[in-house]
Amino acid sequence: MDKLAKELSARLPQSIPPEGIAIMQCSFCHGHGKDPFGIMSNVSNCCVCGGSGKIQVQTPVVACAHCGGTGAVKTLTCTTCGGRGYLTLPLLPIVSCPVCKGSGDDVSAPAMDCLNCRGKGFIINHKNQEGEVNS
Repeated sequence: MDKLAKELSARLPQSIPPEGIAIMQCSFCHGHGKDPFGIMSNVSNCCVCGGSGKIQVQTPVVACAHCGGTGAVKTLTCTTCGGRGYLTLPLLPIVSCPVCKGSGDDVSAPAMDCLNCRGKGFIINHKNQEGEVNS
């Protein structure tokens, strides 16, 4: 795992298994299972976890850069992670996005995700050790 992946993984709870499927608390509703913003009604189920308060995530995972792991941007579900708050970390080498500098946000409109990395904050490093682009 490269340096960026280690930094991103350090932001997560330590109980996540390194490979496979992890059952995690829903970031959008904070595990309550109800719409956290009460937009539809204060008794409506969470649109991300369906009311269970839990989500399944393919590991290894990192916190979503665009929403900061909250699953929400303002009062909307994050378009990058679908409201889950987590993204599956690719098994390929990654580097911080040169456009958003790892924030996952569009520099001209922070509520929008970065078009270069699609809000992830990282891109796959296609360069080999000599700095040449691999195809």
